[in-house]
Amino acid sequence: MKKEKYPILEFDDTLVAKIEPSRSHKKIEGYEYCVITFFREVLEKMEKQGSIKVVQALNCETMDVPIYEMEYGGKKIHLFLGYVGAAGSAAFLEELIAYGFNKFIVCGGAGVLRKDIAVGHLIIPVSAVRDEGVSYHYLAPAREVECNPQVVEKIEAGLNEFGIDYIKAKTWTTDSFYRETEKKIELRKSEGCVTVEMEAAAFFAVARFRNVKLGQILYGGDDLSSVTWDNRKWHDRTEIRENLVDIAIRVCFSLR
Repeated sequence: MKKEKYPILEFDDTLVAKIEPSRSHKKIEGYEYCVITFFREVLEKMEKQGSIKVVQALNCETMDVPIYEMEYGGKKIHLFLGYVGAAGSAAFLEELIAYGFNKFIVCGGAGVLRKDIAVGHLIIPVSAVRDEGVSYHYLAPAREVECNPQVVEKIEAGLNEFGIDYIKAKTWTTDSFYRETEKKIELRKSEGCVTVEMEAAAFFAVARFRNVKLGQILYGGDDLSSVTWDNRKWHDRTEIRENLVDIAIRVCFSLR
């Protein structure tokens, strides 16, 4: 291949890599619908209540992450605790796909770049600025990657059914929350980003590459729109986080 000025631009469109997840993770019957959530305390509470049970785990060098199973409306669905950061999220998504999952809804929080977005307000990311590294190994270099529009429609339909207000907008995916500088924030705002997080671009890129359906629902968290960062105690919004997992499950089942 041609050597580029920067390694991140050396995209290889070869479909089969040296290490393929399907070689080490074989399909499991009944693995189709999966909700990936970053709300650990919600899953822990559900497990304690007996509404979900561990049926499998994905592992890396430092941890094992359980795959939970539950019955919902007479159907079987699985839940997985998201890995913070694009690289880990992409790797675990690859393994979940290898197991047979092909319909995903991801739910988590995000920093807001507009002060008028209240804590807990829902955002459906329709595209993500690729300010991370993973997506460049799955898709040719480009500024953004779109979310599957059919999945976005399903998320919208689910939120409209329950009368829940939401914003459809662009998100900024970055590898480093400690390098979200004032200049970069202003640049991202100027191109239409209303949130910042660390995984969306990777999720969208892997899903497109592997031809599976995936969408994401974010809720407004900390505020980066002002001179001073405001945490807004966004981790403490227990009811919002529990409700969002329930919504994600319902929407996931609507994917076909």
